[in-house]
Amino acid sequence: MICLDTARAEVGATSAPTDFTLDFERLFVSVGDAALRREAGAEHVTASCLVFDPDTESVLLNHHRKAGLWGQFGGHLEAEDDSLRSAARREAIEESGLNRLAWFSPNPIDLHVHDLSASFGACERHFDVVFAAVASVDDVPVVSDESLAVKWFPLAALPSSLMPDLVVRLPELYRAGVESREVSDRHRG
Repeated sequence: MICLDTARAEVGATSAPTDFTLDFERLFVSVGDAALRREAGAEHVTASCLVFDPDTESVLLNHHRKAGLWGQFGGHLEAEDDSLRSAARREAIEESGLNRLAWFSPNPIDLHVHDLSASFGACERHFDVVFAAVASVDDVPVVSDESLAVKWFPLAALPSSLMPDLVVRLPELYRAGVESREVSDRHRG
């Protein structure tokens, strides 16, 4: 299981400035390692992944069964996750059905805190750490038990039932993912 120091380091390495950094630190200080386990309380850390195709300016979204809305892939941290990044990768693969992701961001592209509806049970607030991955619109996703559907959408034609927080954030998250990939490619080349 991921340790608190690893989570703190990953949150601190987020590529873009965010208003939620202090909220994460307050959670870490107030509940410690418990912030990384859903069983430990109503407020905890989750990891998610925006999957995009830069060639077609499209995003792969899932129609989340509990939320009833379209959003990125993500969820709770599991015992086998040794980092937030590994949790986000696992969630993206499990929920999209894609066995390979061409690139996966080395650091988070965003942090977000959001309240949840009663359909999420004991979970009341998620402190979400967002990563990015690349796939192709030619890759055929598979719907998991957690989703009603999984589908590619051009950024210019997003679904109307998008999670409210993503309406404004998704174009910016897409740009952050593309920029993170470009930086990563420059460091490799």
